Amino acid sequence: MTTFVILGVLILATLVGSIAMKSYLEKRRIERARLLVELHDDLRRMQSALAVVPQVYLDTPTKLFMIKRLMQIIDQVQAAGNETDSLTEMHQDLQTQLETTINAKDDSVERLAKWTKIDNADMAHEIRSLIKYLHGQIISAVKLGLIPRAHGSRVVKNLKVITYRIGLDLNYSLARHALKLNKHRPALGKLRVALSIALKSPIKQYLKPQKEILEKLIKQTEAKIENQSKERNKATANKLASGVDKIKEDDDLEQKRNLYDRE
Repeated sequence: MTTFVILGVLILATLVGSIAMKSYLEKRRIERARLLVELHDDLRRMQSALAVVPQVYLDTPTKLFMIKRLMQIIDQVQAAGNETDSLTEMHQDLQTQLETTINAKDDSVERLAKWTKIDNADMAHEIRSLIKYLHGQIISAVKLGLIPRAHGSRVVKNLKVITYRIGLDLNYSLARHALKLNKHRPALGKLRVALSIALKSPIKQYLKPQKEILEKLIKQTEAKIENQSKERNKATANKLASGVDKIKEDDDLEQKRNLYDRE
């Protein structure tokens, strides 16, 4: 009898242990799948950031962070058991980019003096979203000790600069497009907004070429609007004068008719 009791307890313990182990393994499988989804999402967004964010906006510390972080994400994906040839090749390409970026000289004055074409608000929104994502990534990386705090501070500072540049380049691009269509008043509004952003930018000392271009375009556009206004006023005056002459001519004709009628 005792033997049966012990045997029953062992069987029950085995079943409970088996269920617990199965539950644990299922939980680990779900966690691993969730981790892979998050890592692949980070991988996709970081790749988009490198491809979409204009190179003019990226100083050396920011570019180094983006490349290193992408390499770390690839390592995490492979460590989670999702190693592929494409990821290995990407990692090798990034290693080459990293070495090139480290050895390259960044002339910030020359880089920041360049315009970047941002054709529409959707493109600007996409870049802003990626900048917000990069900000979250750098904060997280610094907290985890993956990136030195000093490096992180420089990247955060540059990301703030980028937010100003997006508005500047967007309004300038829209203004240039409006000028091509001879829509001078909308263009003037965009140019004034762009100039205001340039004057308030934390890197306004590097934006002197943009400031000069904007001021010149504003003067030219204001002159065109004024000339158009004068031409419209002149045309209106001519129409009024023509109308007065026509009325006078009709009056003279009417007087002659009245004179003939009396005779």
